[in-house]
Amino acid sequence: MELPVVVGVDGSEHSLAALDWAVDEAARHGAALRIVHASLWGAYEGSESAAGTTRFAEPLPVEKILGAAEERARKREPRLVVTTEAVPDDPAAALVREGRNASLLVTGSRGRGAIGGLLLGSVGLAVAARSDCPVVVVR
Repeated sequence: MELPVVVGVDGSEHSLAALDWAVDEAARHGAALRIVHASLWGAYEGSESAAGTTRFAEPLPVEKILGAAEERARKREPRLVVTTEAVPDDPAAALVREGRNASLLVTGSRGRGAIGGLLLGSVGLAVAARSDCPVVVVR
């Protein structure tokens, strides 16, 4: 049995782009898709606005994030086997652990965190550096 494609989502546009890419890749290879949301908090702290001030993101419940991601994946590829998982852990650590049982790990280039100016977010960077499986960071 082929290992699934694992994608990390946090509700951000970057993670939704990663989800779309992961759906297409899983379908192309006949693999299942595992959608993972990991967080130490129930809501996100916020992001930096264009003016440089911190604005707080709307809290997104885990169920809403995973439900919307699963719905998007099923609409994009109805025959794809899709599972979801909420992990109460540091996102990078959780995704690296999930990658141990994955054919491929997919993440967005940036998420909903407060450091908006990075070309590659801290989670994507940590996952790419520590993963045991191939990693794709989608911009």
